[in-house]
Amino acid sequence: MKKIILGMSAMALMFTTSCCGSSSCDATNDSCIVNGDSLSIAIGAGMGSGICSQINSIPDSAYKAKLSKDEIIEGLEYVLAIDTANVGRTAGLDIGLKLMSQIQYFEKEGVKIDRRLVLEQFKKALMQDSVPMTELFEYQTFIQTADGIIIKEKERKRLEALEKSPEAIQGTKTGEAFINKKKQEDPEIKTTASGLSYKIINEGEGAKATDDDFVKVIYKGSLIDGTVFDDSNGEACELPVRGVVPGFAEGIKLLGKGGKATLYIPGKLGYGVHGQPAAGIGRNQMLVFEVEVKEINSESKPEGMSGKVVK
Repeated sequence: MKKIILGMSAMALMFTTSCCGSSSCDATNDSCIVNGDSLSIAIGAGMGSGICSQINSIPDSAYKAKLSKDEIIEGLEYVLAIDTANVGRTAGLDIGLKLMSQIQYFEKEGVKIDRRLVLEQFKKALMQDSVPMTELFEYQTFIQTADGIIIKEKERKRLEALEKSPEAIQGTKTGEAFINKKKQEDPEIKTTASGLSYKIINEGEGAKATDDDFVKVIYKGSLIDGTVFDDSNGEACELPVRGVVPGFAEGIKLLGKGGKATLYIPGKLGYGVHGQPAAGIGRNQMLVFEVEVKEINSESKPEGMSGKVVK
């Protein structure tokens, strides 16, 4: 709804600026008078047509049904009837609309706002002789914090819904069945506490990679059906250990220079419930990586990274 309101405001501004700036008069002639009736028609009809077009294109039929054109006209008549010399009342209307926008945002997110209390506190604050900046900062910080909590909760619920989606559930089950069968066939495959399964072919030499390191690796990533979604094609690509998916990073840290391993990364340690549609990776799908560490850079950190980064 906010976007629609903003859109209407933008439309209003567009018509106001374009119409007021239109004239067949010579701009250098100070005595030029624009035809008031013609301009009035252009402003009213232009803005009315623009708003009508926006309302007609609203995809949300439930909201569209509530957006009464008669009530829009009623509100417009009220505003146009205000004595523009009454600056305070005009300012109050503007402030009220902004407050309502903020109130409606929080109400839409399920927070019950007491409008009477809002008005009461507004009056009290407005009538102060002076405003302590620390107090103003505290209120602003509180509102921002509340908004942050709401956003995080929305994201949590969204991810929870994705986790319960049939595709995500199937992705997890298929991955678990695959690795269980693999482990029965090959006892050398181990599983960490996080859920990463791996088979060390060669541990490599020297110190193992850490989160702060860059590594040069040769790798090939595939799905459990053998479909390859990423491949360095035999070339060592430089990657930041912190910049790859959790399961890939955990596996790399098991190896020293020259180390080789096969990593079986469950969805939760890979691309999770979002998957990676562009690469053909579905929700919670298991990834299989064949990796070889060619070099570990723990001294200087390169500014650029060659090759394709496995994110």
